[in-house]
Amino acid sequence: MSADSDRVGIGVIGCGGMGMAIVSRVLARDKRFEVTAVYDPDERSVARALGEISTHPDVCTDHRAVVDRPDVNLVMIASWNRFHADQTVDAFHAGKHVFCQKPMATTIEDCARMQRAWRESGAKFTLGFTLRYAPHYRKIQQLVASGAIGDLISLEFNETIDFNHGGYIMGDWRRLRENAGTHLLEKCCHDIDLINWITASRAKRVASFGGLDFFVPEGESHIERIGPSPDGKEPFQTWRSLVGKNPFTSDKDIFDNQVAIIEYDSGVRAAFHANSMSAIPERRMYLQGSEGAIRADLRTGTIELRKIGWDTPTLDEGLGRTDGHGGGDDILADELVASTLHGTEPSAGVLEGLESTATCLAIDEAADTGQVVGMGRYWGAFN
Repeated sequence: MSADSDRVGIGVIGCGGMGMAIVSRVLARDKRFEVTAVYDPDERSVARALGEISTHPDVCTDHRAVVDRPDVNLVMIASWNRFHADQTVDAFHAGKHVFCQKPMATTIEDCARMQRAWRESGAKFTLGFTLRYAPHYRKIQQLVASGAIGDLISLEFNETIDFNHGGYIMGDWRRLRENAGTHLLEKCCHDIDLINWITASRAKRVASFGGLDFFVPEGESHIERIGPSPDGKEPFQTWRSLVGKNPFTSDKDIFDNQVAIIEYDSGVRAAFHANSMSAIPERRMYLQGSEGAIRADLRTGTIELRKIGWDTPTLDEGLGRTDGHGGGDDILADELVASTLHGTEPSAGVLEGLESTATCLAIDEAADTGQVVGMGRYWGAFN
């Protein structure tokens, strides 16, 4: 697409909060972008989205009606994860650029199908790995790549989310693997992407243990134990949701806690911890190198670096506290605009999506089977 195009039509598929957050940022960055069509099976989401858009886009009855429109140049997908593959492939076949929220897809076969369609289309694909755009993580990656702590040897990282956030997930459509994939894939795939990026390597083998231990019917007593919030909201259900089931009694098949270990081709070993009912939410990393270590937490905005030695100082490399995505949403929107208008390569695209999805699927296979899982057949599914 030429930088001097008069208009760039956006087709929105999935009008929920995550999707519209990026759409609104794109619209604010360049007046040439305009939403021309929207589709969401939930009328409430459509109505809310139309209230946020200053123009008057057409409301379509299915995703194909969006991607086939001649006035749509960029398709922005934020639907249930199980639909990402079909919607992305159809958009590529129609010759459109695509932005897709994470994760890329819920199966390795769908990822490979998306990769083929992308290559055939010649279009741009941007994946919503917001954390990869966050200055906090870009700083960590730059420090490791520059050799600031020597050769990376091992690391630990986590995503422990607030109990209300966890309650939202356990009462939302994301609670079912058939809709979203596992919790690790749906929620933590961009944490896995960060480590793939920082290690500059692919996973070689993985192991994992997980379970559903808190958000079960017996745990419902925690609602009474905690009591309502200061503004009168019931605990575990303070987040806005179109589904809004009781997170303790809802039908679900995802884990609410999980640990994993990953060994990379480079020899780096990593440990990951996810938990959905935390009193102390963190997105923390501890990276140990041959010459020093980095300790960082996105929520506090801190990045500490210290060299191995006698009385070496702890350096403050932190960029300060921002939002839950570390300011990544705004930078993602900047790059999406540039990619669409000027053809620049996105920081997170097909390859990053493939590698993260494959690693997550293998980790969950390990958790489900109790086996150490080698990554060979996952990497063999695409090239």
